[in-house]
Amino acid sequence: MSNEPSRPMRSKPSVKTMSEFKSTKSYRDAAEYYDLFIANDDIPFYLSMAEKYGSPILELACGTGRVALKLAEAGYEVVGVDATRQMLKVARAKASNLPDNVRSPVSFLKGDVTDLDLQQEFPLVIIPASFRFCLTTEQQLACLSSVRRHLAEDGVFILDLYPGDGQQEKGEWSEEAHTTNGRHVKRSGLFVADFSNQIQYRTFILEITDSDGETWTIETENAVALIDDKEADRLLQLSGFEVLEEYGDWDFGPYSPGMRRRILVLQSKSSEESH
Repeated sequence: MSNEPSRPMRSKPSVKTMSEFKSTKSYRDAAEYYDLFIANDDIPFYLSMAEKYGSPILELACGTGRVALKLAEAGYEVVGVDATRQMLKVARAKASNLPDNVRSPVSFLKGDVTDLDLQQEFPLVIIPASFRFCLTTEQQLACLSSVRRHLAEDGVFILDLYPGDGQQEKGEWSEEAHTTNGRHVKRSGLFVADFSNQIQYRTFILEITDSDGETWTIETENAVALIDDKEADRLLQLSGFEVLEEYGDWDFGPYSPGMRRRILVLQSKSSEESH
């Protein structure tokens, strides 16, 4: 039986990545403010999985190292891979401020998660929240192929999905936070869904006020794939994964259709099962 998708591949729209933006001041990196608006409620879950399956751990699309560094602090060896130079710069800067015994087990590499070959296998591979940045079916299957290439025998892959993103056509929000050096950051965002192409387009505007009252803005645009349960199951079937566990929140609560988040604990099928 052919493993080719049964429908046409989605083409990648022309949108900016998080590393491309306009600023009213000199070039400033939005990546340094990324962690301000990310909840860390998933950290205990990943620590629990690390305790169960061990290390080294591979984190794909690791961003600023938010999860990787917490795992390293707990004593696990971690390799983080991301395609965005600015995110990795923040991750490495954060790592450099940690004690030697924490800094040594973690490394950050620049790489494309859809075309990765580290020549190493891992008992645990994770993609916290970022699989949806693979916009096309082709990219999604390539990413899952990269995971299988790096997954040790009997290893486990944790995939964090957002099926609930496809339930709204458009929306907007605003939130505020403060940095440790006294800056006030207001983040406004809006999104518009293109259901025909299963893509959500997003715009973020950061308004940053320094401690001396100077204010500037950073605008970023990106897009994420809208992956519903049926599509996710199809991708996993084509890629040779089976579901071991499935949750609807980071407290190991059960998942049911319609929930915003779907957390899958996966394992590669054997060669016999894949055919």
